[in-house]
Amino acid sequence: MQVTILGTGAFGLALGNLLHERSNADIIFWTAFEEEYLEITNNNTYDRVLTGIELASDLDVTMDLEKALNNSDLIIVAIPCNHVREVLTRIKDYLTDNSRVILVSKGLEKNTDFLMTEIYDELNLKGHVSYLAGPTFAKELIVNSKAGLTLGTKDEKTKELMLELFKDTNVEIEVIDDYIGLELYGVIKNVLAILMGSISSKYRGDSTNAYYLTKVYNFAKDLVTKLGGDSKTATCYGALGDILLTCNSKTSRNYSYGVLLYTNKEEADVYKKHYTVEGSIAINSLTKLLEKNNQTSEFLEKLTDYFNGKVSLDEVLKLF
Repeated sequence: MQVTILGTGAFGLALGNLLHERSNADIIFWTAFEEEYLEITNNNTYDRVLTGIELASDLDVTMDLEKALNNSDLIIVAIPCNHVREVLTRIKDYLTDNSRVILVSKGLEKNTDFLMTEIYDELNLKGHVSYLAGPTFAKELIVNSKAGLTLGTKDEKTKELMLELFKDTNVEIEVIDDYIGLELYGVIKNVLAILMGSISSKYRGDSTNAYYLTKVYNFAKDLVTKLGGDSKTATCYGALGDILLTCNSKTSRNYSYGVLLYTNKEEADVYKKHYTVEGSIAINSLTKLLEKNNQTSEFLEKLTDYFNGKVSLDEVLKLF
């Protein structure tokens, strides 16, 4: 099996390095950036995204898109969400009816508020599109820690290939057909992680955190269902698992930002200038997505006001 990974960010590198070492597949990475290409190929590192991690010495990395896609059985698109359209447009002529593309980028596209699979559909690309998500940090994934990922697909061959690909790793692949719901959880969980960071900073108690975590999980479940996701998706790794991980971890950028947002707004502003805080962007996109579906959410509106410093955290929590 040949697997192409488009993008050499933290998740793409970690996933590809794991599969390179633990599967029989041929893994080839593509990057558009010479700096990334040179560091990975010359030093077996990419410290900007995987600090202190040594990559396999024989990774196959290229800047030639045609070479990367030639005879590929699976194409995994692991790039920031606002560059997905550009990359999908670039690979359009290489895709066939038998191509199998798996998107892993989390978020809604700026300006259109499209999910990643909606971009694929709008571009009218050939092949089969699927979505992969789950509660994993790249630094744990790369060392083959026990983890679970959810594959959202309607294509039986993609399911077979992915199960084969991961069979000798510690990563369990769970398969569902609701990739829309799975994508929505990936967007919402970053918003809720900011809120939970603030809540944990305010109350500093495990019991209270568990109380509010249950509340935000139920909110996410209702919102995803309202936006067209399957209610059963709520219990999968990419939904419940990802919310538990992101909303409880101090290594989550969104959670860390939420802590600062409650304790020191100036420090929070500085933090957001240095790090990407996906939830602060996603909340506006979610509001627009609701409007597009003739829906509203008083809770999201109040949470947006809190993020913008217009109301207190208590005003948000009153809606629970």
